[in-house]
Amino acid sequence: MSEYASPRSPTGTTQVYRAVHDPDDSATLSTTVIHALADCMGLDVTDCRFSLYDSIDPDALDSLFRPRHDGTPRTGGTLSFPIDGYLVTVESTGEILIEPPAETERYSPH
Repeated sequence: MSEYASPRSPTGTTQVYRAVHDPDDSATLSTTVIHALADCMGLDVTDCRFSLYDSIDPDALDSLFRPRHDGTPRTGGTLSFPIDGYLVTVESTGEILIEPPAETERYSPH
């Protein structure tokens, strides 16, 4: 599930992209994050210009929110990291929030 949602706190006109990872699905959390980022950027996932490895170890991300060895879910955790100017926040609930760069960052001349 993916959608644009209102930011948690008022930040002007900035929209926050929201996706939810289903831990019972076959896709890993890191795969869901990559697909959500591509969707947020308006790109096909196979044409992405970014790599999750540039910001975070995907295996570590998957392990961080994976259920404990006894099967109980991990609760209360949140991880935020920047990638290609976007701020990605992943919560233990499976919620993924992506805040795009400010307009000045996104379209700055090179």
